[in-house]
Amino acid sequence: MNNEQRRFEAERRLKAARVVTSMSRGAVLHLSFTRTGGTYSLSDGTRVPAEIAAEVLAHLCVVPLDHGLFPRATAQSWHYQEPRSS
Repeated sequence: MNNEQRRFEAERRLKAARVVTSMSRGAVLHLSFTRTGGTYSLSDGTRVPAEIAAEVLAHLCVVPLDHGLFPRATAQSWHYQEPRSS
């Protein structure tokens, strides 16, 4: 991996971390569908690029709020949930 790729990956991780931080403070991540496809945004109106949303959704503390519109469909809203203590 060259320096440019490393910088790109670092920036992507930083952007995802900022979204997770916003979610830890109460923001909810929403998936909306338009004519051009799905778009992600936070409940405060901040748009989240799909590649950043994918990284955010992989975070351990980001969990679905609901189910999709149809059975076995993906959720359309996610929130931050602190891990439970043992």
